[in-house]
Parts: sequence; C-alpha cells; structure tokens
Amino acid sequence: MKAPNEPKGSSQGSAMPSVDKALRALLTLANAGPAGLSLNELSATLDINKSSLHVTLSALKFRGFITQRSDTGFYGLGSSIHTLYQSYIDNLDIIGVLRPAVRQLSVALNEVCHVSILDDQEILYLERIESRKPIQAGTSVGMRIPATNTAMGRIMLAHRYREFSEFEAKFGEGYRQPCANAPDSLEGVWARVCEARDAGYGLDMEENVPGVVAISIAILDHSGPVAAVSVATLANETTREELLGYEPLLREALAGVIPSPYWLSRPTTRPSES
Repeated sequence: MKAPNEPKGSSQGSAMPSVDKALRALLTLANAGPAGLSLNELSATLDINKSSLHVTLSALKFRGFITQRSDTGFYGLGSSIHTLYQSYIDNLDIIGVLRPAVRQLSVALNEVCHVSILDDQEILYLERIESRKPIQAGTSVGMRIPATNTAMGRIMLAHRYREFSEFEAKFGEGYRQPCANAPDSLEGVWARVCEARDAGYGLDMEENVPGVVAISIAILDHSGPVAAVSVATLANETTREELLGYEPLLREALAGVIPSPYWLSRPTTRPSES
C-alpha cells in the first residue's frame, strides 16, 4: 500500500487544529511503518510540544488508533485503523455503486454491458444490461464461464497473477481451447493476459463465443481485482477499432463513480527484458 503523504508541518489554517494534530500524528506513524516512532521523534517531526502531543496520543491510544510498545515505548498504528477500513469495505456495495453508471453507458452505446467478479477459475456474471438490438450476446446474471478467454476474465487475471508459474499452477490442468479464435495453449492465454495488463483493458475477439467481441476494464483494490465491467457486441456489427473506441467511454463512465479505495485498471509499462 502506498504510504500517505508527509503531513504538513503546521496545523495553522485548519478549522480544527486539535483534530488536525491527531491526523498528522496518524499520517506520520503510517509513514514510519511497523517500527514506529518515539515521542521525541514524533514531536520533532511534527514540531509539536511533547506534553501537548502526549495528550493527543493518549486519546488516540484510548480508541485503539495507535498502540505503544511495552519494550521501547515507541508508538505505532493500532488495530482500530484496520477495523475502520474493513468496516467501510464490508458495508460498501461496489456492484450497487457501479450499476447506474453501467446502465447509462449501455443505453448511450446501445450495447450489452456486464459486471462480473473473478471466482476461482471462472467469471461470475452479477449484472447484465441489455441493448435495444434484436440480437445480442447470450449471457445472463448468475452465469459462470472460464475466465481465460473472456475480456473481463483476462483483465482480472492480469491483476491476480504476476508470474506464469502461478498462473500455470492454477489453470494448467484444465485448459481447453473453447473455439478456433482462442489461443490453443496456456502460454498463448498468458500472452493475452499480459497484453491486458499492459493495455489496462481486456479484449475478447471471438475467443470465447464465435460472433461475440468484448472489451473490459477492472476495478481494483490493494488485494487485486474486485470486479470488471465490459461492453460486449456482435463481431459483424463492430470493427476492432470501434471496439477499442469503447475503452475511453467505459473508463470515463466508471471513473466518476468508483469510491476510494478502488481504482480502475490502467496501462502499465513492462520492464525491458535484458
């Protein structure tokens, strides 16, 4: 997890200096890591009188937001930080948050849009918004399909597995080429997964079901993929360039609604091989 920014050196200008002082102390301890800091070090870093700072730390310690080591007396973050974060995540319905934006996107594009999660080796469809077209992708909420050759599956796998050895251990035994356009080997699937990681989106060019193409972006947190959203359409109605044109529209639709601590998959630069 990325460390918080260093707190400003003064609470001047804050509407609540006492609260700001406590927040600055928490940010400083987060930057310090597991080793923590002594009262003297905290006082010097924050430029706060030790006796005043001790009162603030005592209040934070009382509520479990910081802890103090019995052997060194150093202060560090307490369990209430994790509890606060976990409670927020547990009560956040990310699918419910995404649903209105995905519906609006589906209407605007007149294409089928999906929301799914990665469940072991499969994707599980949690939402399907139909287009107004007479013929469309034959998917349904609750459907499960192998993740390896779908747009949503590939972008989520790209952020679940970083090494081929891990990927092979999970998928090596059961991979079967679903159709002619799909990779005929697990190494070929891995190449598509790596392409998805580099691009920041997953593509399915008739590699799961003949006649259907899709593009997808993943919603991520610090543990990996949380969900994915796709636009799916018929191959005979959409060129590759048109399908790729959906990617910025998909990204724009989701960027305005996903709450912290989530973010969207984005392009990455792979390290050069030497």
